[in-house]
Amino acid sequence: MNDRYRQQVRFAPFGTHGQERWQRATVGIVGLGGLGAALAAHVVRTGAGRAILIDRDFVEDSNLPRQILYTAADAARALPKAAAAKDHLSDVGSATQIVAAVEDLTVRSVERLLQSCDLVLDGLDNVEARLLINDYCRRERKPWVYGGAVGSTGAVLLVTRDGPCLRCLFPELESAPPLETCDTAGVLSPLPAMVASLQVAEAMRCLAEAEPAPRLWHIDSWSGHAFVSDSLSLAPDCPCCARGTFPALDRPASTTAQLCGRGMIQITPARVLELDLADVARRWKDTGAVDCNPFLVRLKLEDCTIVLFPDGRALIQGVDNAERARSLYARYVGT
Repeated sequence: MNDRYRQQVRFAPFGTHGQERWQRATVGIVGLGGLGAALAAHVVRTGAGRAILIDRDFVEDSNLPRQILYTAADAARALPKAAAAKDHLSDVGSATQIVAAVEDLTVRSVERLLQSCDLVLDGLDNVEARLLINDYCRRERKPWVYGGAVGSTGAVLLVTRDGPCLRCLFPELESAPPLETCDTAGVLSPLPAMVASLQVAEAMRCLAEAEPAPRLWHIDSWSGHAFVSDSLSLAPDCPCCARGTFPALDRPASTTAQLCGRGMIQITPARVLELDLADVARRWKDTGAVDCNPFLVRLKLEDCTIVLFPDGRALIQGVDNAERARSLYARYVGT
C-alpha cells in the first residue's frame, strides 16, 4: 500500500505525515451524484482509512454523463447510489474500508451517520442538508468541505474547526429564494469532477497541516475565470460562530406524506418559504411543460408532475416512494 501512494507521499507538503493521517481518517461523503461520485472515487483511490458513503437516491440513465462511478447496468437495475458506489470502488483494491449508507441525511440521522467522521465532504444538491452539515460540524468542531457545481461555475470552501462557516460567508443562504440546480440550469459534465478534485485536495491539506487556512474557491470552467479568497473572517452575527446556536439542528426535518392512495406524495419543507411562483415558472420553462397561476406552479415531466405552492409545499404526482419524491423536490425546487 505504501508503494501505491508514493507519488502523493513524494509531494513534500503532504508527505509521509499527511498520508499516515489520511490513512487513519474516517471521511464522510454526503450525496453521491455528480460531485459525490467523484469525491468517493478520489477518497478511496488516495487511501483514506474509512469512507462512509451516504445517499438516499438510486442510479438513473440521466446520471451517467457526469456521475462517473455508475454504469448503464446500475441504472437498469435502479441500484441505490451508495450500494453501486461501494461495489465499484471495492474493485479498486484500496485499503479503504467502505461503508454504504442508503439513507437520507436529516436532523434525526445526522448524529448517527456523521459522529465517527473526522472530516465531511459535501456532495449535496440542496440548501437544507448543507446547512445541517454546517451546523452539526460546527457544533462538533469537525472540519468539512463545501462544494457547489451548477452550469459552468463551481465553488469550494474549506470550513476548518475555528475558521468561518458557511453561514458566516453566505448569511442570506437560508432566506434566499431557491437556488438553481443542475436540473433547472444544467451543468457542464466535466465540472463536478473538477470541483470534487478541489474538495478532496482541500480535505487532504486540512488533515496534513496543523492549522490549515480556510479559503473559498470560485471557478468557471467555460470562461476560464478562477480566483481564491483567503482573507476570510468570522461573521459577528453568525448564529453558529458568534452565538453558539445551531438552527438547522433545532428545526424539524422536512416531512413527506402519502395522499390520495398511491401515486401522490406531499412534501412540506422544514422552513416556510416565500416563493415567487412566476420566477419558479421561468426557471422550469426549459425542463418540461409548465403552467402557473397565483396559487401554484406546475411542472409536468415525462413520468411525474410537481405542483409547488408559495410556501414551499409540493405535491409530487405519479410517485409512490417518499425518497424518490424528496429527490425530485431537491432537484427541481432546489431547497
